[in-house]
Amino acid sequence: MDGLSGRYKDVRALARGIDIMEALADLGWVKPGTLSTYVGLDRASVYRLVSTLSNKGYIMRRQEDGAVALTSKATRLADGVRDDEMVSQRIAPYIRELTQEVLWPSDFANLSSGRVTIQVSTHSHSPMSIHRGLVGWQPPLLHSALGRAFLSALPPAALETTLSAVQRLDGPDAGDIRNRRAVDRILNDVLEAGYASSVGLTEDNISAIALPVRIGARVVGALNIAFFRSAMTPETAAERHLADLQRCVERIETEFSEGFKS
Repeated sequence: MDGLSGRYKDVRALARGIDIMEALADLGWVKPGTLSTYVGLDRASVYRLVSTLSNKGYIMRRQEDGAVALTSKATRLADGVRDDEMVSQRIAPYIRELTQEVLWPSDFANLSSGRVTIQVSTHSHSPMSIHRGLVGWQPPLLHSALGRAFLSALPPAALETTLSAVQRLDGPDAGDIRNRRAVDRILNDVLEAGYASSVGLTEDNISAIALPVRIGARVVGALNIAFFRSAMTPETAAERHLADLQRCVERIETEFSEGFKS
C-alpha cells in the first residue's frame, strides 16, 4: 500500500477509463457493445470513455466494423498491450503468397472480445472463393478450424483463462464451452491429427484446415486454408496442402521471433 488508499475518494471517470484499458489489454479488438458487457458499464459511458481515450491516442477504431483496441502508445503504461494490429499487417503478405501457391483462400484470426475474429483474409485474392469481405467476421470458437487450432495450442492455464473469459462474456460460444468433455474431446482430436479441421460447421459448403500461430511462447492466432466441401475432405486437403500451411506458419513465426518475444 502507498499510504494514499482511503485518504482520497476515487475519481470515478479515471477508474472507469483504466477498466476500459485493462479490458482491451485482455480482449484485443472488441466492439463497444461487447466492451460494455465485459466491464459492466452502460453503453453511453463506454462510448464517452472510448472517445476520450481515442482523442488522447490510447485507443484506435477499426473502420470496417467499429471495433476498438489499444494503440502502441499504451505501451508506455503497461507491458501487456497486445500487438494484434501490427501482427495482422505483417502477416498479410505471407498468407497472400500462400493463396498464390494453393489457390484456396486463407484467413488469419485471433481471439478478440472472447470470440474468434478474422483479422486478415485472402478471399478477395482467391479464384476459389465466393466471398470477398471477411475481415471482422467471427466464426464459432469450437465449430471452426481456426478456433479449434487456437485453443489446442494454449497451455492449460491460458486455456482455462480463455474459456472463463468466454463464459463471462456469455456470447454465442458460451453454451458450447460449458460442455467441457466435448471441448476436451475436440482439442484432443486436433492434437492427434496435428491440425484442426472443420466440415460444414461454419457454412454448409465450406471446410477448412488450420494451424496455430505462435510468437515465442504466446499463441497469437490461427491460420487456415478454406475450401469447398465438395472439392475435398480435410484429410485430402492435409495431404495436398498441410505442408504449404506449415511452411507459411513457420515463416511468420520466424519473422516475428526477434520482434515479439514473450
